[in-house]
Amino acid sequence: MLLTQSKPFTNSFMNFTPRRFMIIGTGFIFPKHFYAIKEIGGEIVDIVNEGTNPNEWKKVLENTTADFVVILTPNYLHYEMCKIAEAMGKIVLCEKPLTINSKQLVKLGQNVNVVLQLRYHPLVKKLKELKKNKLIIELDIVMQRNESYFQGWKGQREKSGGLLFNLGIHYLDLLEYIFGKHTYARTNYLDNKVGYGGIRGENYLCTWRIEINNALSQHRIFKVNGESYDFSNKDNLSQEDLHKFVYRDLIVGKGVKPPECVNSVKLVEKLNEYDLETRIK
Repeated sequence: MLLTQSKPFTNSFMNFTPRRFMIIGTGFIFPKHFYAIKEIGGEIVDIVNEGTNPNEWKKVLENTTADFVVILTPNYLHYEMCKIAEAMGKIVLCEKPLTINSKQLVKLGQNVNVVLQLRYHPLVKKLKELKKNKLIIELDIVMQRNESYFQGWKGQREKSGGLLFNLGIHYLDLLEYIFGKHTYARTNYLDNKVGYGGIRGENYLCTWRIEINNALSQHRIFKVNGESYDFSNKDNLSQEDLHKFVYRDLIVGKGVKPPECVNSVKLVEKLNEYDLETRIK
């Protein structure tokens, strides 16, 4: 499938020749990437639905003229696709999480980038300006999802990594991106719909709760020393329209690289240990 954009995006901070993109995966997040590529003046030369033919993406990748490969597939496929695309000389952009196994991150190079669009949220700058010591943080995330959410790969822990890799990674990454690396982490309870516990950093103490339910109201709140910062109360973070900033950085070589997400992936692995232990029992 060939889609071209008629007019490159230009403004005061950049002026560039359109780049060519290949997209693997056509799920719900696809439209956000499509329009973000359009906005930065990109050209989509290939689109592959890996769910229709699991091996088709490899064949298309071998013959694509794309400079960039965008991976929007289920979590368990990310690492293999990133590794192969990078080995073929492509610049890779992969939806979060880059991998659900931190040991794989060291095998990915600097041409691999991950989508962590919340880093571009306007509240990040405000939170980074806070005094960086003795912070008491409450991470309170409530998202609405119906039962159909769990019927596909997202409901299979071996493919998705569970609640904290599926949805929590955005906020756990943001915690470390803004306030620093964790030094201790614990989970008091975790299943496929809710988890809560505590995280400590050099200059902060954080209690966290991440929940999926059927309620109509939702929020994504960081409460810092009693003041609340709500990153979104919309149905999905994609509605915040932050993907365009991911692409603007990507095409000038400023994407989020594997070493920059190691800590948050390890944090999720640590928090997931509770779930693993209860499964064994």
